[in-house]
Amino acid sequence: MKGGIESVLQAFSLLYFPLEMLSAALVFSHPLKHRNRFLFPLLLCMLGWAALMMAAAVFQGTASQDAPNPEQHVMGTMFGCSMVFFIGVLSVWCVHAVRLKEAVYCGACAYLMEHMAYCIRILCGLCLPNGFAEAGAWGYYLIHAGVYIAVYQVFAKKMIQNGSLTATAQDSLTLTLVTLAVVVGMSSLASEYHFETAHAIYACFCCGAVLFGQLQLQKQIKSESELALQRQMWSLHKTQYEMSRESIEIINRKCHDLKHQVAALKHIHDPGRREEVIDSLQSAVMIYDAALETGNEILDTVLTEKSLICARHDIALSCIVDGKRLDFLDPVDLYTLVGNALDNAVEAVLSLPPTERLIRLRVQEKAGLVFLQIENPYAGALEVRDGLPLTRKEDRQNHGFGLKSIRDVAKKYHGFLNLETDGGLFMLRLSFPLCEQQPAAEN
Repeated sequence: MKGGIESVLQAFSLLYFPLEMLSAALVFSHPLKHRNRFLFPLLLCMLGWAALMMAAAVFQGTASQDAPNPEQHVMGTMFGCSMVFFIGVLSVWCVHAVRLKEAVYCGACAYLMEHMAYCIRILCGLCLPNGFAEAGAWGYYLIHAGVYIAVYQVFAKKMIQNGSLTATAQDSLTLTLVTLAVVVGMSSLASEYHFETAHAIYACFCCGAVLFGQLQLQKQIKSESELALQRQMWSLHKTQYEMSRESIEIINRKCHDLKHQVAALKHIHDPGRREEVIDSLQSAVMIYDAALETGNEILDTVLTEKSLICARHDIALSCIVDGKRLDFLDPVDLYTLVGNALDNAVEAVLSLPPTERLIRLRVQEKAGLVFLQIENPYAGALEVRDGLPLTRKEDRQNHGFGLKSIRDVAKKYHGFLNLETDGGLFMLRLSFPLCEQQPAAEN
């Protein structure tokens, strides 16, 4: 009975380390975007690991009579620490809207932070009165809180921008292996062969250096992303200039034709011929009737601009639009959304004969949703990557951002992007819930 009680007490003492890791993971990952409902999965995660740690301690205390040899102790410690590492990964994944590779990356950084606090506790225990930094003492909580706050301010807040963390599978795997080697491997050896002090000094510098390196990596990724954005903006400005130039050319050509037709009309006395010229004038002016009144000024502007482009390339643009349903969109987002979608449709139909060039746009409300749908025929095969068709232009580095921008806008307003290809017809459909027509908050 006494042995069982001691085993349970030992189990409770072993919970300090998992709780350190759990709190480190939650503190480091705090700037990430949170899931809508995370408390229940997080609670299950905590209870499951607490039960596992207690069961392991009780089993070890009641079933093992002989002390393990050094190799068994090191292997057991490494295995236990590795399992605790996954507590952090699971907690990050449960709480935050991130992919698994990003949760692993963040968990590895949190483990480095926790180990820095552990090493500082060892060093403080040598310099300060006995028991100051032991588990459960007030110095224990003070050291962990101080280290976590410092690392959060110096590293985490700068590494995690706009509620997201950029990490590839290779980054996550590399950082995890380095972390487990430095933290778990060295700690196990130091504990077994009694060089904790040297290890504490060495590990503090190692953990700080690795975190600093990851901070520089995130800054580099951000710089590359900003450079790609600048290239995208340059490409968009170039495209906008070309569209504006085409629109001016259309207007100049029509004005030139109208000038000659009006001059000729003065000298026509035959009623039949005069009627033909008037009909021709009306037909020429019809292009400027592209300024549709949809009920949304921004949408009217976009459609006017794109209809001029369509007219130049003999593309029929059909619009059934209730523009007021899109009033909840920011003007820039609306222009980006519809402009990019129509640009892609125009690019797709240009490879078709003039008689087959048709683009249909529809905006309507149905079943508590606002639908924006654009469909157009296309020729050839579409190459898809990450769920989006790739641009057919040769310069893929500076093109192909349109659908990504559309997807980002849809996500911002809690909407959904659906792409369909059926029988040579490409359909882009966006749906926005009426009850969530506010942009998603950014952390």
